Amino acid sequence: MNATGAFGLRVAESWTEIRENLGRSALQALGVMVGVASVLGGFSISDSHEARSDERWRKLGGMERLNVQPAAAIKDGTPSALQSANLGLRNLDADEGEEMNRKAVNATSVQKNARARVRSTYADQTRQISGIGGDFLPLNGYEIERGRLFSTSELEAGAPVCLLGAEAAAVFFPTGDAIGESVSVEDARVVVVGVLRELVFRWRDGDGNAFAWRNRLIAVPSTYVATRMQGDRYQRVDRVTFKIPDLTLMEGFANDLVAVLKANHRLQDDFRIDDIAARMRKRQSQGQVYNIVFLLSGVLSLIGGGMVNVNIQLASLKERVREIGVRMAIGASGREIFKSFLTEAMLLTMLGSLVGLLLGVLFSKAICSFLEIPALLRPSSFLLAFGVAAGFGVLFALYPAWKASRLSPMEALRYE
Repeated sequence: MNATGAFGLRVAESWTEIRENLGRSALQALGVMVGVASVLGGFSISDSHEARSDERWRKLGGMERLNVQPAAAIKDGTPSALQSANLGLRNLDADEGEEMNRKAVNATSVQKNARARVRSTYADQTRQISGIGGDFLPLNGYEIERGRLFSTSELEAGAPVCLLGAEAAAVFFPTGDAIGESVSVEDARVVVVGVLRELVFRWRDGDGNAFAWRNRLIAVPSTYVATRMQGDRYQRVDRVTFKIPDLTLMEGFANDLVAVLKANHRLQDDFRIDDIAARMRKRQSQGQVYNIVFLLSGVLSLIGGGMVNVNIQLASLKERVREIGVRMAIGASGREIFKSFLTEAMLLTMLGSLVGLLLGVLFSKAICSFLEIPALLRPSSFLLAFGVAAGFGVLFALYPAWKASRLSPMEALRYE
């Protein structure tokens, strides 16, 4: 009999043995089911939450960003004498940072904030005015819904034009299109040239919009805030953002940027760099800790189930001693007996794993439904859960199979 036929015969014999002893087989497969379900369920819940968080970051413009802001001492009003003598963070820093490594930097933006009274025919409120420049809109997930972006000449000259977020447009122009209309920012008239698409993100169905505050945006050119509203001829800014798609270049770029900024700031640390990608890597490492915990819980279940399987297989071995003796007496080798027991254990493990995968899917969907987040089931989680179960199934079947293969034919035939 060829190898394929011998293997097929062992599988058929194992299937017959499983069907004739369903109770015992179910107990043997139970530990595998629980272990696989816990591994798959835990991984999918972790992956689902991580995917939801990644979706949030994508709507915010992505994670590949490096933010530069004034140091806390500068913002809190307690700078040193040397820091006070510096001009602070400026458009010049953004330009030199971008020129420093154009291969790494995909986009650059600046932001300058101010509080001002904003009035239209329909509303009169004190709001934050965001002076923006460069690629601010795409770097923060904004898109134009109606109208247009600022032109290059408007950004450079600090023209009296503005963009309104969805909420701001609804408040200041509730009855019609805001394009071409004007609002009063303090005592100056600013023309609305564009309205932004509403940003929406909800962690769960029924939750409030986590991006509601972002739709309150009233954006003007950063040079307008610096020169016309604050009289700052040095064009200081509150934030410079660099987008670096290749995260492997992030650390090197940050180190080079520190050197450039220190040279511009008289060797003073009056700025701080916020690496969003570093925060995301930290979050991913925390997620890996949870995955390890879920994997260990599944492994412990498999170990417990495997120990039960060993005891059940040893007990069943006593019932099958005469059967093994007869098979050996008619020519079956110890190696063939070993393969037969191992095949039965592998078949039970496979069946238990398949049921466990189904239970894991149901468990994941139930938990994600309770958390009101979309369930994510990655193929790698299925493969890992199945692989771990198969490994432990074979491992715990080795001793009973070896013991069966070592039986003496004569003693087995005389066994009562």
